[in-house]
Amino acid sequence: MNLFDKERYTFADIQYLIDNGVEESIHLDFKAAGALAKDDKKKNEIAKDVSAFANSDGGIIIYGISESGHKADSYSFVDGDVFTKEWLEQIINSNIQKRINNIRIIPLRQDGDIKRTVYIVKIPRSNNAPHMSGDKRYYKRYNFQSVIMEEYEVRDLFHRHNTSTLSIVDWSLFDNGETSDGRFRKYSFVVQVHNESQVTESLYKLNCYINNLDVSLYNVKWRLNQGRIDTTELYDDRLKYPIWELYHYFLTR
Repeated sequence: MNLFDKERYTFADIQYLIDNGVEESIHLDFKAAGALAKDDKKKNEIAKDVSAFANSDGGIIIYGISESGHKADSYSFVDGDVFTKEWLEQIINSNIQKRINNIRIIPLRQDGDIKRTVYIVKIPRSNNAPHMSGDKRYYKRYNFQSVIMEEYEVRDLFHRHNTSTLSIVDWSLFDNGETSDGRFRKYSFVVQVHNESQVTESLYKLNCYINNLDVSLYNVKWRLNQGRIDTTELYDDRLKYPIWELYHYFLTR
């Protein structure tokens, strides 16, 4: 079971971890209820652990599970009246610099009882790294721990700023009808690409495979980019060419 790929969580997911003695890893950490407290030492521990995941490859911290030998062992419920989701969110945001984007905190209440709460904290790999913890140090995940980073590791993380993160957010296939001589039928395939990072990207490639057709068969108006691709007027200020259009002619007769 890959917890990080899930969008929704239930107590069945937590029970699976306990029943199978799932081990902590570079991407997974279990914390008993005592890990959440309102003294500065515990707040710094929270910030240390969360920032370590963001500075590494992302992962999940589960508050409400006791571990034994780095394996999920039993429930250790958090009192959600005392330690609310908003409190945990505020501790994370106020004790880590720079702020980590897109952290999710998912509360689970056993039988709807807020005093029997488990918090799943889902932390993405950050392209804004490095993130400094409240004790003015930088941490990373190493085996089952959050450890202090070496100076060169912190320096290397600044290069993440130079890496863009692109995703396809929409696509459409249009039937543009037959050509005037009736020999071909024209289709256009439009893909919208979004830049999720803060770096402007001007050079990237979109691979498109349709029924094993060779991409060299594609052609576009205005003969840009080796006669294969063209752009629309839709605009993303962090992406030089946010929309690709691919045209292809299919023989109909």
